[in-house]
Amino acid sequence: MTRRLIQGALIVFLSVTPLYAEKTTTREALLKAVAESRLYNASAEPVSYDENTVEKLDPATAAALKLYGLRGVTVQDWSAAGGKARATLFEMTDAGAAYGFYSRQRSSIGGTPTATLIGANSFQRGNQLHFWQSNYVIRVDAPSSAQTELAQMLSRNILGRSQRPPVASYLPATNIVDGSEQYFIDSSGIPGAVGLAPDQMGFDSSAEAAIAEYRINGSRLHLLLLLYPTQHIAKKYTDAFPNASPALRKRAGPLFAMVYGTNDEAGAATILDEVHHEFRVTWDEEKPGLGLGPIIVTVATFVGIVLAFTAILGFGFGTLRVFARNRYPATSLARAAGEEMIQLKLIQEVTDASAAREKPGAHL
Repeated sequence: MTRRLIQGALIVFLSVTPLYAEKTTTREALLKAVAESRLYNASAEPVSYDENTVEKLDPATAAALKLYGLRGVTVQDWSAAGGKARATLFEMTDAGAAYGFYSRQRSSIGGTPTATLIGANSFQRGNQLHFWQSNYVIRVDAPSSAQTELAQMLSRNILGRSQRPPVASYLPATNIVDGSEQYFIDSSGIPGAVGLAPDQMGFDSSAEAAIAEYRINGSRLHLLLLLYPTQHIAKKYTDAFPNASPALRKRAGPLFAMVYGTNDEAGAATILDEVHHEFRVTWDEEKPGLGLGPIIVTVATFVGIVLAFTAILGFGFGTLRVFARNRYPATSLARAAGEEMIQLKLIQEVTDASAAREKPGAHL
């Protein structure tokens, strides 16, 4: 029975594993999905880059890719009825890294939001379309007629959550200029108008930053958010910041907010009033129910415990009998073997009852 259970578990494992492997989003799987649509034909072999060779692709963005965390890049050229197209797949370590690189690209390149949202966020500039989804940033170079189609085809096959970094989620959404958000994990790229030296902001202590532009009553204001691991680290750094009007800054636990490049205290108050930090405690409990694997492990563990218990009990009883026979021969435990114990005698030959009755003195 146990052997059949183990064989069944192995069969289930081997049959389910390929299904999970097929659901894993890889650059190869994305290109395969486009090829299977038969709307685009690969005009050349894909070219891949890693962290050590990405400078050959684009020296200008190599530093940002390495900073946020790059897994790899793949470039594929396609030919279709609408013309030639090129898809560049930037695979980052996680969704936050992809968002950071995407926001940096959007700020440096410029562009306008796409008419149709693609992925978690997207923008367009000339014959280029960029979008961010999960741990991917995709760039499509194609005529306008093919950009959206190819981008949507890639987006439909990307799995995973598109979650912004925590500090970026604290940016107030009211009056924000779309596309102005940026996410930083070091001081490079932060505008000098902030007025803080790189070593003052606390990136060496795992701080993260986000900036955005706001339009209030015709004026443009800029917000800087700094999120620290703890409120004590936040106090240490923010207390050392240069003096400025209290109406232009705010600290809420580990979150620090500052409106810079303006003296408009009324506009700053409008933005800062929407900056809040709430401590969240999450407790993830396991879902009820057991799968086949845990059941097999549980049964095997129980059987092992029972066998160990019976072995210990039998060894203890045998030891007690030997001890009693040598030390206390008069006790019941020390009597001759078989005198005081009921024995099943399973290995004894079966004796016919009628023959036993005919023989004097015969017994079962």
